[in-house]
Amino acid sequence: MLRALWNAGIRPDVLIGGSVGAINACFMGAHPSAQGIDDLADVWLNMSEEALCGRRRGVVVNVFRRRPYLFSADRFRNLVSQWVPTHRLEDLPVPVRVATTDIATGRPVHHDSGHVPEILAASAALPAIFPPVVLEGPDGPTTHVDAGVAENVPLSGALGVAQPGDRIWVLDVTRQPTTLRTLRNPLDVLIASLAASVRNREEPTFPRGAEVIRCKLDESYDCGGVFDFSHTTELFRLGEEAAVAALESVVPTHALAA
Repeated sequence: MLRALWNAGIRPDVLIGGSVGAINACFMGAHPSAQGIDDLADVWLNMSEEALCGRRRGVVVNVFRRRPYLFSADRFRNLVSQWVPTHRLEDLPVPVRVATTDIATGRPVHHDSGHVPEILAASAALPAIFPPVVLEGPDGPTTHVDAGVAENVPLSGALGVAQPGDRIWVLDVTRQPTTLRTLRNPLDVLIASLAASVRNREEPTFPRGAEVIRCKLDESYDCGGVFDFSHTTELFRLGEEAAVAALESVVPTHALAA
């Protein structure tokens, strides 16, 4: 989707992301170029569960020690430090807002500053899979988990910065409700349950004059389990098709990407 928009001349003023989308947003914010998009593609084409989470034997240790997660986020933080060399969110060449969920309130929180590895670890902290992350805020420390717990797509983060005349490009890769036959393991059940809990929440209303354009991935495509990276090339193709279809309905102008 990013490649199709970039090739059409769309240049983001602000990038807003949650969970995996926050990783992509920060990478793009640090490398705002066609080469940056190609490098981001290479990151995901070479991704594996072990590269992201470490070896499975760590799960046994975490369960034995009664930790509230299956995988440590240390490997994830190290990868983020390599991918985003600008370690402070507020110092990225393109401004980025990162969404998390405050576990105490269940509401989305949007971050415009802070240490990138920590904020991204919070934004992608799938409950029970990765550990919650404590972040310092104006009212003291609060505990955060994956942004998708509060909001599948972080539209409320765009609402906070959108102005009349802006275009909000929504890169929506959410999936349709999972059927029983496609629930392969407990992680699939957990992710499907989280998605179902937020699917029917009302979307925010943007100011008059702001245009929302949705690039929607084909929901019928089965891309496997949570850590199945074998479908990445096909997902790239489907994403590009979705963005091209959205572009055909508009005349590219000033862009705000979400």
